[in-house]
Amino acid sequence: MGKTVLLLILAAPLLLKGWYVDDFIYHYTGTRLLGVSQVLFNDALIYFGILLLLYLSFLPTMMRWLAALLRLAALFLFAVYIVDYLIIVNFNTHLALGDAIKYADYSYKYIQQIYGLSDIGILSLTLFILAAPFYFSWVRFQSVKRYSKKWPVVCLLALPLAAGFADNEKYAHAWIYKNVIDYNLTILSEAAQYSPAYVDAFRFQENMNCHNQSPQTKNIIILMVESLSVYQSQYFSGIHDWTPNLDAIASQHQAFKSFYANGFITEDGEVALLTGLQPLYPPSSYTDDGGTSFYSFYNIKDSLPNILKKYGYESEFLTTADLDFGNTGVWAKSVGFDYIEGHDQPEYDKWERFHFQAAPDEALYLRALDRFEKHKSNKFLMFIKTVSSHHPYINPENKEKSESAAIMYTDKQLGRFYRELQDRGFFEKGVLIIVGDHHSMTPLKKAEVELYGQYKASAKVPLVIADGERSPGVDNNQYQQIDVFNSLQGLLTGKQCYSDWNGLLLGSAKTPPKYIIHRRGDNRDRVSVFGENEDFLIKLDGDNTRVISKLPAEQAVRQLLEEKINALRIARAKWALTEPAEKSD
Repeated sequence: MGKTVLLLILAAPLLLKGWYVDDFIYHYTGTRLLGVSQVLFNDALIYFGILLLLYLSFLPTMMRWLAALLRLAALFLFAVYIVDYLIIVNFNTHLALGDAIKYADYSYKYIQQIYGLSDIGILSLTLFILAAPFYFSWVRFQSVKRYSKKWPVVCLLALPLAAGFADNEKYAHAWIYKNVIDYNLTILSEAAQYSPAYVDAFRFQENMNCHNQSPQTKNIIILMVESLSVYQSQYFSGIHDWTPNLDAIASQHQAFKSFYANGFITEDGEVALLTGLQPLYPPSSYTDDGGTSFYSFYNIKDSLPNILKKYGYESEFLTTADLDFGNTGVWAKSVGFDYIEGHDQPEYDKWERFHFQAAPDEALYLRALDRFEKHKSNKFLMFIKTVSSHHPYINPENKEKSESAAIMYTDKQLGRFYRELQDRGFFEKGVLIIVGDHHSMTPLKKAEVELYGQYKASAKVPLVIADGERSPGVDNNQYQQIDVFNSLQGLLTGKQCYSDWNGLLLGSAKTPPKYIIHRRGDNRDRVSVFGENEDFLIKLDGDNTRVISKLPAEQAVRQLLEEKINALRIARAKWALTEPAEKSD
């Protein structure tokens, strides 16, 4: 009975992952068994390692202390496999070593918040798990019947053979059924350094077109809504009808229906919107700050807060999230915000807390309105980062746990905030920019892929610019998050500049970019580039960075795409060497 339970425990994550991935792929291809079979083949080597360690630990000649260590190693590998599965299901990406290092300091608090565990509960669970391999270390094969001793050997021999049938080129989303070790080895090319000779010889010139116009003085609120995606909106996509308030606002102002996030996490959205820099990080190892949040984007002198400061603006960064997560508070200070507050603001003490120790969006908007009243007679930039629509989804009002419930709550509070701004006269001299930070960390919907294609679907987010001086309208040209920064800078300074890679959303020189860059979350070693008529994939690999999708018709275009990506990453690598070392309080 005990052995059967053990086998079921071992097999459960493999079977669950196989079922999930098969269902994931079926939605796009209509093909069954491809996902489950490839999961079995790809993960065969992981299970080979787990079972080999267990097999050796049960040998009668094995010293007990060594048997316990072998079982502990097997337990560790099994735990990594389970965590990887949970991350795939919850965040639509694999467990990456860089992420494990990057978020290690906050993972403990996040687990406590999500599962309601106390320090004692986590300690007890950890001790139990660690004690199990040692407690059972006396079990030997002599306690097993003779005919039962051979089947582990048969299984061990069969698993490497099964791994030979793995095929990771059959499907565009093949990343999902790679095993966690293979995935991390594949994306290692992202950290491949540029050689000194390549850097010394590298030259890239981007032509900028600039026009002068009269500068405008506007109070600015950038409302970055967590995980806001076009598929959630009837107005922007026609797929779901979860955002009636957002849709009503969009229909009354400037709506951009072909708008893209430049990255796949909140940090990327903050970098793009507030610095105008592409959130492409330099090649780096995990020992030189490569696992640090906002790596190479600290102390940006030409950030939006710093630029506006020259024109007499005050700037504020408001969120209900824990500012320690991802070193957000330190980064916001480094790019010039005058005032920064997060979850520990005393006004939030009376509110129930959710993930990231955050009070609900309603509390954030009330706080933002209080800050608006304080500054409405002055020139100000207010950056608001919401949290309530972050995974795991829960409606703070009724505790319903579903994506639709969380998004509808988020939309409800957004609508209330907008109407309060109307009533308080904000739009007489202010502009509200509503934008998603990234596509939700959920598997792409079939309808999304059919509408936008597999690359663009993972990057599409809504953008609404609510300005009392501009007539309602819909823009179907392609734009991106860095264009928000570029446009606000041009609007307020009077010098509007654009290029093939930077667009303008506002002003007389309004121009979409020719190319848009998106840092992918599924394959970390790849970057999407959305052209006017074609989409491309770039493999990040140091000197050997290259186009790996369908090649452009012209060699010059291929060279342009590769050189632009290299120029961005080399520039960040140089900045990382010169930026001030202090990155934490």
